Amino acid sequence: MRSLCVTFFIVALAGCVAPVVKVTAPLDAPQSNTEASTRTIQKSELAIVLLHGKWGMPPAPLVQQFREAGYKVVSPEMGWSRETAYSINYEASLERVNAEVESLRQQGFKKVVLGGQSFGANGALAYASIYSNVDALLLFAPGHNPDIDRNRNPFKVNEAKALISSAQPDKLITFTDFNDGSRTQDFSISPQAYLSYFDPDGLASMPKTAINQKKAIPVLVFMGRSDLATRQGTWYFFNRLPKHPANKYVVSDAEHRQVPQASFPSALQWVESHVLQ
Repeated sequence: MRSLCVTFFIVALAGCVAPVVKVTAPLDAPQSNTEASTRTIQKSELAIVLLHGKWGMPPAPLVQQFREAGYKVVSPEMGWSRETAYSINYEASLERVNAEVESLRQQGFKKVVLGGQSFGANGALAYASIYSNVDALLLFAPGHNPDIDRNRNPFKVNEAKALISSAQPDKLITFTDFNDGSRTQDFSISPQAYLSYFDPDGLASMPKTAINQKKAIPVLVFMGRSDLATRQGTWYFFNRLPKHPANKYVVSDAEHRQVPQASFPSALQWVESHVLQ
């Protein structure tokens, strides 16, 4: 079988800073019968939940690819979709994820992997800081960083807090939301919803949710080559995660929106090497 290859720079592995090396990962790496027989679970017993990025809609990137690889995959609509448009708060968005995870458990899946792209990766990390019912995280170009990027707006955060404290929770916060590249969009949402998504000390802060993970599970991170979060290095959130021998941090050659597709071969190989075992 012809193999496609993709190259990455490995920056850190298992929370430790490593020398920069080249890694080539085949798209269809064959597995031996011996390797398959030593698995603790089979593909049919593992499900994947993938979360879309900011202003996107289901299905999230890589849903089809993982399905074609033999996995059950679901992709809920999140609060940051272009349809929901922050009309529910971050916590309610994660409740949608929990409903999917619990449904998969009830269907008999022994392991559930949670992943996402951009804001979806932020959401996956936030989810694992509240819930303990997933077995691994796949984070593709984690984005939406109200603690460091253009969405950091202390004035609007203070305005939202003041409206809530003065018993005016129905008055809307109007703001400009920034996405990757030069994309912007204006929204008017409740102060509670605004704080849930844009408070630099809230659920969207990846350094904080990394520290607050409910348990140590394998985490695979692919960073966009030119992303602001990438320039912060592994100490931004990766090194704050609970240590696990399968943790892996990769800086992709791809730009933000192309990271999932460029990373799929390595992501698939990692899942089959570290999550199925």
